[in-house]
Amino acid sequence: MTHALPKNKSQLTVAGLIYVLSFPTLLLSFDAYADDEDTLNFIAGVSRQHDNNLFRTNSAESSENITNTYVGVRLDKSYSLQRLKLDFTVTDNKYQDNDFLDFKSEDYKAAWLWSLTPYLTGTLSAERKQQLNDFKDLGFSTVQNIRTTENQHFEADLSPHGNWHLLGGFTRSEQTNSQTFNAESDFTMNSVDAGLKYVYRSGTAVTLMGHDRSGEYSNRQSNVASLFDTGFDETEVETKLDWLITGKSKVNLRLAHVKREHDSFSQRDYSGGQGRADYTWTPTGKLQFVVSAYRQLASFQTNDANYTRTDTLNFSPLYSITSKITARANANISERSFLGNGPIPSTGRVDKEKSATFSIDWAPYRSVSLGANVQRSSRTSNVSNLLDYSDTSAGLSANLYF
Repeated sequence: MTHALPKNKSQLTVAGLIYVLSFPTLLLSFDAYADDEDTLNFIAGVSRQHDNNLFRTNSAESSENITNTYVGVRLDKSYSLQRLKLDFTVTDNKYQDNDFLDFKSEDYKAAWLWSLTPYLTGTLSAERKQQLNDFKDLGFSTVQNIRTTENQHFEADLSPHGNWHLLGGFTRSEQTNSQTFNAESDFTMNSVDAGLKYVYRSGTAVTLMGHDRSGEYSNRQSNVASLFDTGFDETEVETKLDWLITGKSKVNLRLAHVKREHDSFSQRDYSGGQGRADYTWTPTGKLQFVVSAYRQLASFQTNDANYTRTDTLNFSPLYSITSKITARANANISERSFLGNGPIPSTGRVDKEKSATFSIDWAPYRSVSLGANVQRSSRTSNVSNLLDYSDTSAGLSANLYF
């Protein structure tokens, strides 16, 4: 028995969608069950995404169909005052027309929520994430550039009198790119974290934290012409408020000031305020609204810029249509300014980005979930219309839990 191969891209897309839709039927042939209360769970799944502008350009067509096949294991085990958590996933990422982008990723999150006494607790954790660098930042490059980020974190929380908490910890972060990407270069950074938190009887909490960080850039040489440095020091002071207004609404606020100084080239230094405000309203058990506004500063070293300031407004409603069907939406607008000077004066570049997403998830059985999503995004820039683009993507996914 033979099967004819699809003759064109549209047939391939249809064939891929049929494959995703038929996947749960195949899964149901297994006697598989999963429960949130299980200590150990396994997951297997596949997603199919169509993107009509993969390389984020305003001219050449770069339509692509992406298939992600993944398997993973989840562990959640409590013993006395201790709790262990693990989430490990292996994903095979396949690109139909641009197969040079194919890659396998191994991602994990592991944490030990430790407790010596009810008044002395903390977390020891490690995580790793691999993903393809976003083409909108790669400067018209279409090469494969995989970013790997790793974090190891230790924190301790001492609260002998209940309301007051003395916080301390250490964080190590590492970022590597498979190809040279000087704007967001490879680095290793260590951070000493310390702070104080007060928790009211209502559950509302106020936190003051300080972070003293030291970082080293790797896989690039110190360069006077490009003002590329070898290391930096960074300090950040932040205040957080987690306010439970009522049983149906809450506010999370974060205000911070960050300052980064480089070892040799002060032209790359920057400082400023950043923060975030989230308001969550759950009027019913089925409906939730989240409104967020935030500002973020981030290093982005080019010939005419040193860092970016991104201001974002986000709206995310969620509606549980039934106990098995959930609909989500997201609307996002942001303004990204490229600030500071590199070897040449700043061009004053400002990018405005918009995106809207709608997704629906259906869990017909305890062991099976299906999903569908569609997204529209765009960017306009004040320095060149070559940076402008629009993009539409849509996809389906299926998962088996056992």
